Amino acid sequence: MTQSLTRELTRFAPHAGAHRPALRCVISVAVPMLVLLAIGRTDLVGAAAFGAFTAIYGRDLTVPARTKVQALTGAGLVASVGIGVLAAHLPGAPWLALAVVVAVAAVGSLAGEMVGWKPGGPLFFVFAAGAFASIPALSTGAALQVVATTAAAAAFSVAVGSAGAALRTHVRGHRPLVSTGAREALARGTVTEVVVACLLTAPLAVVLGTEHQYWALVAAIVPLTVSGTTARLARAVLRIAGTVAGLGVAAVLLGPELPVWAVVLIVIVLQAGAELFVLRHYAVALLFITPMPLLVSHLMSAEPAPALIVDRLLATTIGVAVALLVLAVRGNASAIAGLLRRRPAPTPTPAPAPSRPSSGT
Repeated sequence: MTQSLTRELTRFAPHAGAHRPALRCVISVAVPMLVLLAIGRTDLVGAAAFGAFTAIYGRDLTVPARTKVQALTGAGLVASVGIGVLAAHLPGAPWLALAVVVAVAAVGSLAGEMVGWKPGGPLFFVFAAGAFASIPALSTGAALQVVATTAAAAAFSVAVGSAGAALRTHVRGHRPLVSTGAREALARGTVTEVVVACLLTAPLAVVLGTEHQYWALVAAIVPLTVSGTTARLARAVLRIAGTVAGLGVAAVLLGPELPVWAVVLIVIVLQAGAELFVLRHYAVALLFITPMPLLVSHLMSAEPAPALIVDRLLATTIGVAVALLVLAVRGNASAIAGLLRRRPAPTPTPAPAPSRPSSGT
């Protein structure tokens, strides 16, 4: 177990053509952000970023399979943003809003298990819903602009992902959009793990004073999106290590008061780096992933950099700790079930021999 975990932590996967999906993601992120920068609407940069997350999905698929998956996940991201915007209006903050985000996690996890999209799980849907559920309630006009921007960025990402169909040499691939039913998806147990992890993480994040509770939910989900006990443990360790290192990068980037255009360009570069390394080594990818939400948060709400860094570390630690607890309980339950299945059946007691009839009369 220890050797397998060490190999998983230190393994650096081959490049495997990562520049192609990275280029699609960069175009999908850069164009909407640069357009918003040009028209002076940097307040919508976050919405555009969440819509552009559509490009992350289906990286290993070919058209039209990628188009189907990205259209579905893009619609899910738009819906998640809209749900988050509505949740921000709920009373009793942050409890009801967090309950809505947990519901998004449950639905996103079930849909992900049924479709089999990659990256797996409800990670980006929780991120999108949580981000907008945690900000002050928007007016109707502002809310519509946020949802419309997200939808436009998602649609653009689908168009970029489908552009390969115009090439004569492009290999067309087909796959069913839904690969399994809801009952089979629930039987695998991942949906239950995600929901339990979120239900445990949400109150802990509030009680321990994190300002961005959804960051803790995201961190709790991350180790559960991969298969196998060793891979999950490795993902938890890499999440902590990569986040700590990534926060060092964020501190350097957030130190100087950069102009808005510089922050946007840095976010685009970070997205490229994340896509180039996310399947090669997760901790290295976090050097690029971790600073992105901090830069966008600082850009949109002018939150102090030190507070963002501390809150990110606290939220990640809470989420990963809960994920490890869920994995430990699930592992012990599976071990006990396995022992019960292997327990030999009791030896039946032999029936008594029938008595011989008497020969007398």
